[in-house]
Parts: sequence; structure tokens; C-alpha cells
Amino acid sequence: MFTLMATSTSSSAPLLIAIGVAILVMIWLLIKTGAALLRHPFIGILLIIFGVLGLWNFFIVGIGIIVGGIAFLILTQFFNN
Repeated sequence: MFTLMATSTSSSAPLLIAIGVAILVMIWLLIKTGAALLRHPFIGILLIIFGVLGLWNFFIVGIGIIVGGIAFLILTQFFNN
């Protein structure tokens, strides 16, 4: 579905911008997580022991993909008009 929408645009700019947005969101969330773990190291140790931190990383990637997808859909409409 996304491939069909990407090929219908006149350029690959929406896809590249959406990928950039997704990467920036993931980096921002990882930095915020790292800052929170530095402020509260005991909570960070507990999260690592219980394996919740690994799930949080998947959550960060999911948020990045969702935000990037939304940006892609909005930009595709903008570039098509």
C-alpha cells in the first residue's frame, strides 16, 4: 500500500522526510530515556533486571514508525496537490 502511494507522488521527498522524522523521534525518545535513567539509576537497574527496558526500545521504534507514517501520509497529500 505504501509502495503504491510512494510511486504515485512526483518525487521521493515525502518518503525521505517521513523517514527523517521517524529517526528524529526515535533519537529524541532514546535521549529522554537515557536522561531519565541517569537521574534515577535505581529504577534503571530494576528495568534492566526485569527486561522492561528492551520492551521500551520496541515501543520507541513503534512510536517512530507511527509518527513517520503519519508524516508520510500528510506530506504525500501536500505534494500531490
